[in-house]
Amino acid sequence: MKKKKQRFGTRAVHAGEDRFPYHPSSTPIYQTSTYTFDAINDAAETMQGLRSGFVYTRIGNPTVQAFEEKLAALEGAEAAVAFASGMAAISAVFLELLRPGDEVISCSQIYGGTRGFYEQILSRTKCTVRHFSAHEDIKKKIPLLVNRKTRLVFFETPSNPELSIIDMESVSSIARNHGLFSVIDNTFATPYLQQPLAHGIDCVVHSATKYIGGHGDAIGGIVAGKKEFVARLRKTTLPYIGGCLSPFNAWLYLRGLKTLHLRMDYHCRSAAAIADFLSRHRKVRAVLYPGLPGHPGHDIAKKQMNGFGGMVSFRLQSRAACRKVLDRMDLCKIGVSLGDAETLVMNGALLFHPGLSDAACRKIGMEPDLIRISTGLEDEQDIITDLENALKAL
Repeated sequence: MKKKKQRFGTRAVHAGEDRFPYHPSSTPIYQTSTYTFDAINDAAETMQGLRSGFVYTRIGNPTVQAFEEKLAALEGAEAAVAFASGMAAISAVFLELLRPGDEVISCSQIYGGTRGFYEQILSRTKCTVRHFSAHEDIKKKIPLLVNRKTRLVFFETPSNPELSIIDMESVSSIARNHGLFSVIDNTFATPYLQQPLAHGIDCVVHSATKYIGGHGDAIGGIVAGKKEFVARLRKTTLPYIGGCLSPFNAWLYLRGLKTLHLRMDYHCRSAAAIADFLSRHRKVRAVLYPGLPGHPGHDIAKKQMNGFGGMVSFRLQSRAACRKVLDRMDLCKIGVSLGDAETLVMNGALLFHPGLSDAACRKIGMEPDLIRISTGLEDEQDIITDLENALKAL
């Protein structure tokens, strides 16, 4: 009899964790660098992949493997491979797919670290990045950017920090029609809120540091997709660039994923309440949250997501106004990350580019008057009260 596919919560708790001896309820941490053998032939065959097992943790580790299998199960992927950070995961994908002189099509609304990778690393390989905006008609724009050197399309949805929404099926269709590899950063949504592979996207990357871990205590990344592509990463960029995930951090992610669905439901409820409060506040110029009916991507998000996420961004009258509000917050803490149990707030211009003018910030894709909120697991009314008190500074 065909086994019925388990629902998300069941997979989040059990997937990847049924292979260990003694049947532990919590997967062991294999905190070792090296694995030993009684015979050289056994070691050689394991090294060559002719028999199952592990040789060196930079190449593979049982705890890390359990995390990879759990995330693959949640994304609906054939396989996954973990890395030391989200940026290690993204750079591994790009460096595996691209050769000197190749071209990338990328959404311009992306994480600053990814933009930095384009400018500081990818540019050294003579690779060109051509941009489209999430606010354009991508069905018309993206095909105009394709040429014989184009190899892949990269985007985020929802994007960081504007929370722009892109239709995943449109991107995947365009990529297939032009023979391109499609890659999405699914960090903001997590596999609980959307499954890009089911919409035809080739590859998913995550900063596991965020919602996957959920507790702000580990750095890591992961790539999920077809077995063949994941095997390429495991054979090349993982061992030879060396950005491997530590066994302890893999264990923290296994723990975090077991409650992902519960946490994301809470994050989403809080974010919706906070967005509603901010949208009615007279000192707030605009609220960027895909759950609001007035958001330009609301209908697409409703179609392709199971919830609108735990991130809310809003705009004030100026960068100076943002400074006043951020400095007056008490419960909400200023921090660059997201997806933690604690509510974190930030303004990119004030944190990363205090010396740049507003015009210069906008030129590099950063709105100087925008505050990003990563809603935590505190009571939503306490978060709203903190925001209300901080906005009185204006």
